[in-house]
Amino acid sequence: MNLETNGSLDIFRITPDFGDRYKGLLVDALPLIRWEIDSSTHPLPDELFAEWHGNPSGTVSDYPSGHAVVPVLGRKLADETLPAFRTFGRYIPVRVPGGQKDDYQAYVPNTVADCLDREASSPPSATGEIERAVFVPKRIPQDTPCFRLTDNKTFVYWNGWAARLIQSLAGPQNVELRLVWSSDPDAVPHPRPMGF
Repeated sequence: MNLETNGSLDIFRITPDFGDRYKGLLVDALPLIRWEIDSSTHPLPDELFAEWHGNPSGTVSDYPSGHAVVPVLGRKLADETLPAFRTFGRYIPVRVPGGQKDDYQAYVPNTVADCLDREASSPPSATGEIERAVFVPKRIPQDTPCFRLTDNKTFVYWNGWAARLIQSLAGPQNVELRLVWSSDPDAVPHPRPMGF
């Protein structure tokens, strides 16, 4: 479903559509998480590895992973987003059994923003999930497609314009936008946007 903004600021988590026909990627995110937590000790990985999961005869979308830490883009989607996204992050190959090196790319945002309203938000869990995130609008880095938080340097949060771009390119039937927060007081966030 496509969520309209009507001029509001919106923050999303993007997932593939997890229907009966879903076939997607389970990514080993540990090397990336280590770098995000402590880049002085752990280098940014040159590539990541993933395995197929879901319905073996299912359909793979251009946004094949629901991992909250590692957005993965199919080759076509990576090429189409490169002009708008490359200034704000890096594309890292994701190796998949039976695939070519550039079939899938992880998008790693460079921006770590201090834009969480800590008093209004729920505290991060042991895994870093913030069940109810509230943002300070003037501190949201609106020009970047997505960002990580100083309070949780691993989970990726998408600005509305970029989330809708991915959904339109990958196909609305293939991508779910889970609303994390909106400046529109009438908008209803997903009950657990970063969970599974």
